[in-house]
Amino acid sequence: MMNIGEAAEYNPLLDIETSFTAYLNARTRSYKDHIVGGMMDYAFDSDFSVKQKITTFPSWSKVYKNLTGHDIPSKIKRLFQSTDVAGSLQHPEIYNAVQQCAEKLQISVPTVYVRNAPKKYEIYSIAAEGIEPCIVATTGLIDICGKDELRFLVGCECGHIQNNHCIFSMAAPYFGITNQEDTEESDSQENYKALTQIAGTMSEWIKLADVTGDRAGIICLNNPNDYPIIMKSIHSKGVLGMYKKDNLDLDELLKLYEVLHRTPARSITLPANCSFIERRILAGLEFLSCEVLYNWRADLNKVDMHTVNKQALEVRCEIILDAAKGGA
Repeated sequence: MMNIGEAAEYNPLLDIETSFTAYLNARTRSYKDHIVGGMMDYAFDSDFSVKQKITTFPSWSKVYKNLTGHDIPSKIKRLFQSTDVAGSLQHPEIYNAVQQCAEKLQISVPTVYVRNAPKKYEIYSIAAEGIEPCIVATTGLIDICGKDELRFLVGCECGHIQNNHCIFSMAAPYFGITNQEDTEESDSQENYKALTQIAGTMSEWIKLADVTGDRAGIICLNNPNDYPIIMKSIHSKGVLGMYKKDNLDLDELLKLYEVLHRTPARSITLPANCSFIERRILAGLEFLSCEVLYNWRADLNKVDMHTVNKQALEVRCEIILDAAKGGA
C-alpha cells in the first residue's frame, strides 16, 4: 500500500502515454488488429493483388506524383471554397452516418464535404499521403437515400479510405476511365491518356475495389442482411453510376443465390447473361456468411449459422466474378 509520503510525490500525469507510437495507435485506433499480410482482413484478395500490379507500371509513378503534388491539393482547396462541411446541425444525416461507420471500421472520422447539386447522386472519397481523408457527397444523393442506404454508401467510402483505394480511383481519368465524379480534366490527364497499357488493369481493378467497398458497407450496416435490398434500391435510383440501369430482378437473384450458396465452389456456374452488378451482389451475399464479418461485428448473432473462412470466401468470389471481367 502507498504511504502518505509516496502519495504526495506521486504524479498521475506521468502515467499518460505521450509517445509517437501511442499517438499513431490512437490515430488508427484498433483496426491494426485486422491487418493480415499487409491488407485488411475483409478486403477482396484480387483487389489487393491487382492494385499492387498497377504500381509496377512505369507510368504509375508519374501519375502518382501529379496527383499528390498538384491535383489532389487543388481539389481539396476547391472543395473547401465551394462546399459545406457536414456537422450535427448542417447535413446531420450524412454526418451521423460517417460517425457510425468510422466507429464500426475503427478509423478516424473523415471530414464530409457536401456539394449543392440536387440532381446529381454522387459520393466519393479522397485520401493520400499528407492529405486528411474526406468524403464528398452531393445534396441530391443525401435527399434520395434513406438512412440505411446512406450508411451503406458512407461505409463503402470509409472502406475505400481504409484500403488505400482513393489515390487509385483518382488516377482513373488519367487513362480515359470515367466514373461518377465530376472531375475537371487537366492537361496532364490528357497527356497520360496515351499510356493505355495500364488502362485495362485499372478498369478491372475499379470493379474489384467495389467488392471490397461493399464488404466495408456491410460491416457498417445495423442489419447486414439488408445488403441486397439496399443494393437494389440505390441501383434503381441511379446512384451506382458506372453500371447500366437495367432492370435488376432481386427476387430472381436471391433464388439464384439460394442454389449458388449450396453449391460447392468447383461446381459454380452462372447464367451467361448475368451482369456484373448481379455478380457483385452475389459476391456480397457470400460475405454475409464469412467469419471475418463476425470478427468485426461481435454483436451479430450467428447461432446455427455455418460460417466459412476467408480463403473459402475468396475462392467462391473469384469464380463468381472472374467470368464477368469487362462486363457491364
